[in-house]
Amino acid sequence: MPIPFILGAIAVGSGLIGVAGAIDAKETLKQAKLIVEEGKECVKESEQKVESSKRNTNIRIQELGKEKISIMAGNIKSFVDIFSKLKNVNFKDSVGMEELRNFTPDSSSIKELRLASISAAQIIGGATTGLTGGGITALGAYGAVSTLATASTGTAIGTLSGVAATNATLAWVGGSIASGGLGMAAGTAVLGGIVLGPALLVSGIIASSKADAELSKAKTYRAKVEQFQSECMHVESVLRAISTRATQITEILKRLDRQSNVYNNKLKAVVKTQGYDYSAYSVEDKKYVASAAMAIKTLKVVLDTPLLHEENGTLTEKSAMIIKQYGK
Repeated sequence: MPIPFILGAIAVGSGLIGVAGAIDAKETLKQAKLIVEEGKECVKESEQKVESSKRNTNIRIQELGKEKISIMAGNIKSFVDIFSKLKNVNFKDSVGMEELRNFTPDSSSIKELRLASISAAQIIGGATTGLTGGGITALGAYGAVSTLATASTGTAIGTLSGVAATNATLAWVGGSIASGGLGMAAGTAVLGGIVLGPALLVSGIIASSKADAELSKAKTYRAKVEQFQSECMHVESVLRAISTRATQITEILKRLDRQSNVYNNKLKAVVKTQGYDYSAYSVEDKKYVASAAMAIKTLKVVLDTPLLHEENGTLTEKSAMIIKQYGK
């Protein structure tokens, strides 16, 4: 075989191998791009799910905050207005009412309830401005009575928004994953470029080794995406738990408030017919007063039980005990 022909055949063969290598590289690059595009979609979907959970949780916490304000401006204020005028109140002789021994018209608990109910009434009446959505969220998340009791003016109420903004879990409710609002998945998202994905080569024909490198980067990216998805699922789980408990406490407050309203009406009837001297009441009328007081004291306990820890935004054990004690 002539030498030129042999060299030509070798050249053609080499060319074919080169074309095959380019095709393989192109397919590898295509695979890498597909992994990245799918990863981006997964990241987007995970973010949307978390955002939806955050919005729902925020709504539930705000519903709890609004319920607390409504109760304090309603039945609690009504009770305190009447109860604080009673004279010679003494629950020491009331059988089964040991918990009310220190719950008298001049007690610190009643004074605190009075201040809180006044602030709540101002909020509902519009006399106080500055209670934003963040403030209502804070009232739902933390103890409401003690907070509003200090808010005799709009200044303290206005600071509630700041309280909410500095809390970790409440930042989840209003924050963004990409901006670091979650404080955990965000680190991976921003530092690892998980939102945008790795930059892939887009030249027409690239070396197989380059394509393999891009595929390796894409697979690393996919691993980060999977970690991100796992973290987002954890966040969703936490937010669902907070949302569920906020709803449960809201329902408990509504039920206790209805019971309190029944006893308040009986208390009003007693005062209307018997006056304000507790010592002159019949045994039956004293029981009505004690029942009304117990209902309000129970409401106070639930109203002032924080849903979340201020330090880290996690659910409190006290709120779990409220569910256990009053949930049925």
